[in-house]
Amino acid sequence: MGSRGLLFKRFLHNPTRIGAIAASGPALCRELVNFLEVDKAAAVAELGPGTGVVTREVLRQKSAATRFFAVELDPAICTEFRKVLPEVKLYNANACELDKLCSQEGISELDAVVCGLPWAAFPEDLQRSILNALLKSLKPGGKFTTFAYLQGLILPAGRRFRHLLDEHFSSVGRSRVVWNNLPPAITYQCIK
Repeated sequence: MGSRGLLFKRFLHNPTRIGAIAASGPALCRELVNFLEVDKAAAVAELGPGTGVVTREVLRQKSAATRFFAVELDPAICTEFRKVLPEVKLYNANACELDKLCSQEGISELDAVVCGLPWAAFPEDLQRSILNALLKSLKPGGKFTTFAYLQGLILPAGRRFRHLLDEHFSSVGRSRVVWNNLPPAITYQCIK
């Protein structure tokens, strides 16, 4: 079936857990990872890597010394991810467990987290649980980036997520619109 078909199939199976019908495009991947400065980071994690398109950009930019792992909840996507990126440590786990996974990895704090989770599809309690685990794991001054599709920005859960970012991070920026992504998206650029 391949990575592209799998993502669409998993979206149809569970649209509240899989937020995309297609993988992020190259411009969005670069926008997400460039902000993080992974080449200077000691430890980086990715939440919701899906089929690995953002992961490949992290791998391209990070230094050889950077420790990196990913967390994906969907078992079918994990299987496909492991086939195409066997060199990446991948946990089939919930993003709410990020702090525990860092401990398992022997990482006391992360420098950066990149995220492809469908925030606008999540209820508030899940948004808060993931952000709390993320903040426990991220060092002071650490960077977090995620994206939102333009249509998701107007949904109540999308607006609530933006307010939660402001509540949890000392600085929250927003990128320009990445128009050549399908669908068009922006990135949130946050600093703890």
